[in-house]
Amino acid sequence: MPLSISNATAQDWFSALRLHWLECCAAHRALLVVVPLEYPAPVQAELLTEERERMTRYRFQRDKLAFALARHVTRKVLGADQPALAFSRHAKGKPFLPGFYPFNISHSGGLVAVAFAPPGPLGVDIEHMRHDSDVDDLVSVVCHSQERQFIAGITSKERVRSFYRCWTRKEALLKATGEGLRDDLSSIDVRLAETSPIINMGDQVRLIDVNVGWEGYSCSVAVPPNLSGLEVISPDGSRQFYIPLQTCS
Repeated sequence: MPLSISNATAQDWFSALRLHWLECCAAHRALLVVVPLEYPAPVQAELLTEERERMTRYRFQRDKLAFALARHVTRKVLGADQPALAFSRHAKGKPFLPGFYPFNISHSGGLVAVAFAPPGPLGVDIEHMRHDSDVDDLVSVVCHSQERQFIAGITSKERVRSFYRCWTRKEALLKATGEGLRDDLSSIDVRLAETSPIINMGDQVRLIDVNVGWEGYSCSVAVPPNLSGLEVISPDGSRQFYIPLQTCS
């Protein structure tokens, strides 16, 4: 039965989601949780003192809510909430919870996305697309020559969507490898013509494009190449689905 906030309290939904994550681990799958900012949970009260202080430094209320909700989701799914455990950071700034499986966080517009997976490279990026923007100048800066060729061969209506798909793939990939954004994005080819390509960036990483179910968003996840699939879940039960993956030998 799909997990739905309409017939369960937030706590019940997270309890079910926690069990679902354990099932994903047993099946060697990744999990992507996508939650709207209006999600009804008292997330700020559960933050650590340092996190509440950090939240006050965000200028926009939307960013404050996204920060608090992402921490709430991460702790609840991993079981690091009683008591709330402090996040640590790797040398390049990527957050982690000591002793727990990897996670990665992204937010844009009105959505927060948190990815979880068995040990290995992991990254997620979600972007609220601006269809009124002119991406042609950005394509020359961000895109590899193969990507530029692919984008040039499609209709103008699809060009913006493909550019954002290129962007989210690259950001998810670089978050997975721990590098963060680079100045030479055009040197990386994320193979837009392929579905779920495996990219070698020192570590092998599989890129997955995800239709999160909310109009106007682009989302990509980077996971270890040997996973059997990706579960995508949100509080709206109609947005629960499974993406099978072909495992590597």
